[in-house]
Amino acid sequence: MNEMTNENWSQIALEVAKHSLLSVSLSGWPAAVAVISISTSVVLIHAIDTFAAHVSHDAAEAFHI
Repeated sequence: MNEMTNENWSQIALEVAKHSLLSVSLSGWPAAVAVISISTSVVLIHAIDTFAAHVSHDAAEAFHI
């Protein structure tokens, strides 16, 4: 019974995929916002990681670990 249901869902999903169209376009200011926000996120994550490593290193030296 379960296999029959899985086959039905698979068939339905294939039919939906055949008759669907997905179009994504990043142009103009939305593209600029996306690029800037991703770049900013990468820089901030790196800065936080570097700061955390520096602070933990300083704490280890302070306690002679």
